[in-house]
Amino acid sequence: MRSLFYAIGVGLLGALVLHITVILATPVYTGADIYARVLDLGADGEFRPLPETSKDGGLAVSGPFLKEAVCAFSVDDGPVNLTAEGKVPFWSAAIYDSRSNEIFSMSDRTSVRGTMDIIAGTEAQITALKNSGAGTSENHIFVTMPAQDGYVVLRTVMPETSMATSAQDFLDSATCDGL
Repeated sequence: MRSLFYAIGVGLLGALVLHITVILATPVYTGADIYARVLDLGADGEFRPLPETSKDGGLAVSGPFLKEAVCAFSVDDGPVNLTAEGKVPFWSAAIYDSRSNEIFSMSDRTSVRGTMDIIAGTEAQITALKNSGAGTSENHIFVTMPAQDGYVVLRTVMPETSMATSAQDFLDSATCDGL
C-alpha cells in the first residue's frame, strides 16, 4: 500500500513540474513573448507609442492615466543613447534584455536635472566610451547590457486630461539612437 501512495505522489509531483515547465516555456517557443511583441510594433531605434487598448493580446498602455512608448534596440554596432526631456509630473524608464529581464530602471526623481540621458552598451563599449571621454558628460547614466538586444519602456503620468499634450510631447521628444 505504501508503494502505491509513493507512486501516486511521484506521478503527481512529476506532472506538476511538467505542467509548470510547459506553461513558462510556451511564450519563448511560440514567439509570443514580450520582446517579439515589441519588435512587431516597428523598427529598432525608434520609440513607438503603445495603443490605448490591446488587440489580440498585444501590448497596450497599462493604466488610464499613463502614456507609454517602447523602443527596441541593439548594441551590436555600438552603445545606444536613450534621451527624453520635457515638463511632465512624473516619468519612468525601464530597460529590459530580449528575455524581458529588467536590467535598469529610473524615474525623473533619480535623474540628473529631470531629463533622461542613458547610454546603454556592453561592458567593453561602456569602458571604451568612458576612457575616451568623447561624447560623454556628467549627465549621462551608463547601463551595461548583458545581452546585445533589448528594449526600453518609457512611461509618463497625466493625472488630468489637460496634461495629455505635454505627456505626448515628452514621449515625442524621446530618442533611441546609436552614438
